[in-house]
Amino acid sequence: MSDEETKKTFDHAKASVADKIALLGELEHGRRHCVRAAASAWREEDDSESVQYLLWAKRFQTLRRDYMKKHFSDFKETDWCLIKVCAELRSLVYEVCEGDVEELKEFEDLIDEITGKALGMDMSSCLACREDKES
Repeated sequence: MSDEETKKTFDHAKASVADKIALLGELEHGRRHCVRAAASAWREEDDSESVQYLLWAKRFQTLRRDYMKKHFSDFKETDWCLIKVCAELRSLVYEVCEGDVEELKEFEDLIDEITGKALGMDMSSCLACREDKES
């Protein structure tokens, strides 16, 4: 997809900070699944399938790093990996804790606290909804 086609399908300038962080989480989530698939697919006699999963994992990682550099280059070095981890954690929490609102709230509060500190903004509630409402 060309840059022009990408701009037509998704305007990054209009994406909320929360959406951008969610994208980071999904990229890390995809990488993690590729690494797991590589381990599951590995066969001593033919490792080609496993290697393909590892190559995809590397592509996910590269995309995530490039996206972070483009959209979050002002993060302090100490917050860089915390943002990545919190983004992936939120993705996993939504898969695992969907029926336990109390547990979900505990994770959300921790993630919001860490990302809010790194960004210097209030991340509580739903920042994406708040930004959408204000637009």
